[in-house]
Amino acid sequence: MDVFLLDIDIISVGALIISVISMIFSVIFSYLQMKHNKNSVRPISAIKICDYEDCISVSIDNVGTGPLLINRLRIQKENLESSNLISLMPKINQLWTTFSDTIDGKTIPVGGKISLIELNPDNEEIKRLVRRELSKITIYLEYTDIYNTKFNDKQELNFFGRHS
Repeated sequence: MDVFLLDIDIISVGALIISVISMIFSVIFSYLQMKHNKNSVRPISAIKICDYEDCISVSIDNVGTGPLLINRLRIQKENLESSNLISLMPKINQLWTTFSDTIDGKTIPVGGKISLIELNPDNEEIKRLVRRELSKITIYLEYTDIYNTKFNDKQELNFFGRHS
């Protein structure tokens, strides 16, 4: 009879150990799944510049896998600061193709973009003037994902000064 009780005690302890190990693995895998879910909807900003003969533009693209929620866009040119790029651009004798005013609080969907400025320059003088002013600018972007994780991006536009 004592051997039978000893077997039941060993089986009970074994079952308890297996249950504890199962709980530990469940907690670990739940954590890893939560981390995966968070990363699967992560936005990635790309401050893109285009400098072609017939088009000059600056945009913010979302190349990530989740919506990009813009908290604050700050644009600096020497001692000046603005929340939009167009206000720091020189006066030119033509209309801008497109531009955005303040974009704080806006959302960029996956694969989407917001054009800060775009210009199809009419002549070389306008092209030179706009490129020179853009080369002095730095863009700072603060944004979050849907879990309110904060991200920052920075892009100097000195690439436009290569023609000087």
